[in-house]
Amino acid sequence: MRLLIAYILTFLCATPLWLNAQERLLHYIWHRKGVPVYNEPSARTVLDTLSYGTEVNIIEVRPEGGAHPLFTYQSDTVAKAYTHPSKWVLIEFGNRQRGYVLNTYLLGFPTNLTARMIDYFSQLSAIVEERNENKTERFCSRNSYTYKNGIRYTYTDLGPCEACGHGVTEISLPGWTLQQAFVFITNFDTELWNMDGKSIGSYLELVGAIEVKESYPGQLQWEHIHDLVTLTETEDGVEVQIDTIL
Repeated sequence: MRLLIAYILTFLCATPLWLNAQERLLHYIWHRKGVPVYNEPSARTVLDTLSYGTEVNIIEVRPEGGAHPLFTYQSDTVAKAYTHPSKWVLIEFGNRQRGYVLNTYLLGFPTNLTARMIDYFSQLSAIVEERNENKTERFCSRNSYTYKNGIRYTYTDLGPCEACGHGVTEISLPGWTLQQAFVFITNFDTELWNMDGKSIGSYLELVGAIEVKESYPGQLQWEHIHDLVTLTETEDGVEVQIDTIL
């Protein structure tokens, strides 16, 4: 009995270390302009700039941090900065190099290798249900995909049919945070940000000039060229709606 108790206590004491080891999963840089890495947890001496898609391992999460702006918005009457409470993390990258970055643009899934979100989501998880609906009184067509990991993607063509018109994309991201969804949407190289002929890099340069329609805790909504994008935080994750005028 004493041996059994000793074994259980040893296991319980070791569990936090095991969990910490599990948290050291591979992460990826999700910022098209890259993320600077520093020699200490402060924005002083830059060691390198890690490009979009760089793989890093998180070694330690530091207690130091701050409110890192995701983007800023300024008009004639108001100036706002939408921030994320970021933490300094010690990472390992490249040839076992180490340094510190803010975790704002670190996501735990690989960057995209495709231009379409439905294909990217298929890289993360298998499709378990696909529905293709034809023309009705309410829409011209609707395509929806449900993935094994719970992600749902739906695109509805509202018409006019057989011509460029109005479409709505709806994405459910279970388990995601508002910050993760924002970083993902604004850095995903897809037709969403290229409809006006501008690259994602140009979009990020213009992000400070976007017109914020509405903002309150749990939701971000903004307009860029032809797209009105709304991110809404729910109990299960984040709901994304992209209202597009073609």
